[in-house]
Amino acid sequence: MLKKVSLFALVFLFVFTLAVPKQAEAAQNVLGQEQLVLLQKSNKMYHNGTLYTATQPVTELKGTTYVSARSLAERLGGKIVYDKVAKEYVLTTEKNVLRYAIGKSSYNVNGAVQSFTGAPYNLKGTLMIPLRTLLQPQGITMKVNKAEKKITLAWTFKIAPVATFTVSPKVIYANETQVTYTNQSSSSTPIVDERWEGNLSMFDQPGMYTVTHWVQDSDGVWSEPYSVTLEVLQPNLPPVAKFVTNKTSYLMGEPIEYTDLSSDEENGITSTSWTNKEQGFFEPGPQTITLKVTDKHGASNEYSLSIMIEDQELYSKQDFGMLFTPPGERFSINGSSVLNYDVIPYSLTEYGQQTLLRSNSPERIVNEGVYYTDSASGNVRLMSHNVNNRLNNVRMYIVATNETNQEATVQTQRVGIGGPALYVSATGKSSISKYLTSRMNPVMNDITTIPAGESRLILKQLSDLKISPDRVLTMMADVSTSGPIKFSYVIIDDGKDVLSELPLLPYLDPDGIHIRGTFEKADRTINLTQPVGAQPGRMVFGDKVVDTRLTTIDKLTGATIYNEGNYGVVYVVKLFNVQPNTLIALNPRGGHYGGAFLVNNNVVLTTNNSFLANNGEAGVLYRTGSSTEAVTIVFSPASGSNLPINLLFMPLPEKKS
Repeated sequence: MLKKVSLFALVFLFVFTLAVPKQAEAAQNVLGQEQLVLLQKSNKMYHNGTLYTATQPVTELKGTTYVSARSLAERLGGKIVYDKVAKEYVLTTEKNVLRYAIGKSSYNVNGAVQSFTGAPYNLKGTLMIPLRTLLQPQGITMKVNKAEKKITLAWTFKIAPVATFTVSPKVIYANETQVTYTNQSSSSTPIVDERWEGNLSMFDQPGMYTVTHWVQDSDGVWSEPYSVTLEVLQPNLPPVAKFVTNKTSYLMGEPIEYTDLSSDEENGITSTSWTNKEQGFFEPGPQTITLKVTDKHGASNEYSLSIMIEDQELYSKQDFGMLFTPPGERFSINGSSVLNYDVIPYSLTEYGQQTLLRSNSPERIVNEGVYYTDSASGNVRLMSHNVNNRLNNVRMYIVATNETNQEATVQTQRVGIGGPALYVSATGKSSISKYLTSRMNPVMNDITTIPAGESRLILKQLSDLKISPDRVLTMMADVSTSGPIKFSYVIIDDGKDVLSELPLLPYLDPDGIHIRGTFEKADRTINLTQPVGAQPGRMVFGDKVVDTRLTTIDKLTGATIYNEGNYGVVYVVKLFNVQPNTLIALNPRGGHYGGAFLVNNNVVLTTNNSFLANNGEAGVLYRTGSSTEAVTIVFSPASGSNLPINLLFMPLPEKKS
């Protein structure tokens, strides 16, 4: 076979192809171009720009140019051997078989005798042949540059087709997976034939298999083989769902213990789904519980178990919920009876300096623009809650502008971002949960330096989020500044540069329904030393009376603004004397509520997988043990949820055996 095309040749061919007219393209693409430069009286050869050394230099003898037969044969992708019987040297290439005999001016080309000037001879053990004997048989053109003493040979060769294919799917199981082979072979002329080995549509045994493919073009040229090694796996067995209960018969309101015994041979169970798995039942009769497990391959299995509920009560539904509902879950409660609980008075301590910039009006994103802006310094809390009502994606940016004549810094400390998501209660709960988590581990090295008179983007994790139509985004973050900084909440369409657009954007008016403004003293601490939990009691938050609202002036309109619900205010409730066996729970009084609470440095959601629907539900936050405890609860009202809320302190019922 002729020497394969080099990188130089491919570049040459590509450039040449671009220059030919369309009708010549098909023919040109079939051929590869080779070039060999010989230097007279030198053994240096340049094949497609690469230097090679011949066994003997190019020699001129009696007007005939001689070259090393072996060296030139190698450049042509051929070989030369000596036939002892015929006493001839046989030079074989893909196209021809040429026979030379030392001292003879005639030579044999594919069985036909040809004559030429000059005769082969032996030079220091190297067969030297007349260069021109190769030109016509091999289709080689020659140009001689006498001034540079350079001989340039050029020839073309047929580019073979290339076989390739893909296999799907990537994971193959014996006796189970239908395998598809997609031919992606290529050729400059039509492919007219193909050959496969090992391309089974289904493999009956696990192991390693090799699949090989060849293709043939219309000129009769076959491709090199293309092989893919496949690993065929044992068939996936579905997981086995299994569980047991600690008994087969229970009283109404008796706790049920479930033990999941499900298994998978690959330990690959990825999801577990229960049906009718209750901690206890409150109606007599049989109850069937079902467990479904699914493995990483999508195979699943179900198991059901029936238990009997006797017509005898151990605990009422409310007592059961108080005793056994885990933190982060909910139980049913008599909502009207909560109003009969003693209201626990408390005093607010507003400590330190904490400025809140709340941007929630307009809440619905309809226009691009500046949704709120104001200057603040020191400890600054940034809060936003918006839903995208545009037809296209948008992004929110917090632009920090240093309007002083000195360099300033903004240090980001705590961040909680919820969404983008479809439901407002979900983003509000997620935002507060993440904020409280970061409160336990504040970031201290996220510092943005802003030169005098310039603007910078902060909270990159916020502007990295693309808000799709009808999606909600909620954010709360604490930053600290070294001096006065103007903070701007900017919302523009996705794909635009906010700093370039900012000078052209309008300042949007509030929507008249929701709240925006700059509020001071946004941190509140309650130190409660009196005993709580000996009898039912409640602490009221977000009611405008017991828990007063922050007030401010809208810097854009001059109107007096009340921070309805005190969203963005962080409450630290320190309870120094919580009685033994006390349940602390959250009860919504204004509608649904989905939030988060930091209870003794543990984040507790209301609730883990849903929200509190109404005042007939309570979310468990904490239970004290057999002795008096100190409990600290940190929270902020969750955006998208309703206020007021009550913290309940309820004596736990006595446990029964």
